[in-house]
Amino acid sequence: MDKSSKITFVQKQLAMDWKCDCNVFKDDKNVFIKSENKFFEIVTFGKNAVIKAHPSIYNWCIELFSTTSAEDIMDGENLFFIETKLREFGKKLAGEHTRYLYLNKNETIYKPNDFEYKFFDKTNINTLYSNKGFDNALNYKNDVIAFGAYKENQLVAIAGADDYMSSLWQIGIDTLPEYRNKGLASYLVKTLADEIERRGALPYYTTWSANIASTTVALKVGFSPIWVGYYATDI
Repeated sequence: MDKSSKITFVQKQLAMDWKCDCNVFKDDKNVFIKSENKFFEIVTFGKNAVIKAHPSIYNWCIELFSTTSAEDIMDGENLFFIETKLREFGKKLAGEHTRYLYLNKNETIYKPNDFEYKFFDKTNINTLYSNKGFDNALNYKNDVIAFGAYKENQLVAIAGADDYMSSLWQIGIDTLPEYRNKGLASYLVKTLADEIERRGALPYYTTWSANIASTTVALKVGFSPIWVGYYATDI
């Protein structure tokens, strides 16, 4: 798939999750969706803001953000307004989620030497769960595939993916501190992304703007930022 097809695929998948028309993510104006099962969530693909809100704050969101650009909603004072409102209901923002799509698979990434590598899938991925501290790569419940690097039989870095969004598989990466800056993260993420596409799914990568190391890995491998979101969680 080309870039446009991949973005459309994401928007259709997100629309299924949100129970809305996928065209809302391409609208010129901000779109507000009333939701009983999601207290607050906001997403932008760069054009408008799409906000899902509980009935108790739905009208408040419309009043404040109908004519505010998505980038301004997701910035400084407006994020403070949202956070303050959510806390009236025992909620808080879970933080910024910048999502990347694998658009340039031709980037050359070299395989670090002196490590052993191993793939895991649903048949054996649970054998990884005795390795704690890899929470960015593994969620320890619905992981579907992983690619790990070993040094003297010790797991030192791993890229993993879940299928929470059906055919969209989210990649995460973790590397033990003493093995960072050796090219492992880039090699593992790219290899896993290629394998996910080979299996007929679409890989995406999530980080946040302040995580420079993670952002650097995404860009180096060939991922590009496509959509950004925030959502509410319980305090």
